[in-house]
Amino acid sequence: MKKYYADKKSLKFLRVMTFVIIVCIIIGLKYLLEYLEGRFPEYFALPKFTVPEIIIWAFVILLVTAYVVFLLIILPLWYRSVSYTVSPEGIVLRSGVFFKNTRYVKMSAVQYTTTVSMPFSKYTSFNFLLINAYGGRLLFCFLSSSDLEEIDKKIQQALRSRGGL
Repeated sequence: MKKYYADKKSLKFLRVMTFVIIVCIIIGLKYLLEYLEGRFPEYFALPKFTVPEIIIWAFVILLVTAYVVFLLIILPLWYRSVSYTVSPEGIVLRSGVFFKNTRYVKMSAVQYTTTVSMPFSKYTSFNFLLINAYGGRLLFCFLSSSDLEEIDKKIQQALRSRGGL
């Protein structure tokens, strides 16, 4: 019985890519504001903030707050809480930040598995394992390539040993 965890490389990749996307959106909003100022100079000549400026700044603040709360606080807590256990008897998925969730599937109930690997998954750890069983599914997220292969190999061996393949 071995425990597996979500790979931290995917968290780093998510943080960097989301940061880059947010910076691009903020730059785009800045150019939109400059375009509006050039198009309607008399409207933006007012000494107080205008409605488009308030909306754009509110959207920027919302984006930055969502980034900080989700990607810098909640997602790392989820990465620390998630664990996958595979044994000859069954598969256990534990996760949860605010509410702990434990899902258990007997190995005898497993029908088949599906592996999903994104491009450059060796570097980003965007590897997923979908375990289909009688009565439900388990999704293992953000596994390293070696863990994905190892877990899939163990499940395939269990399926072969019971005559499933």
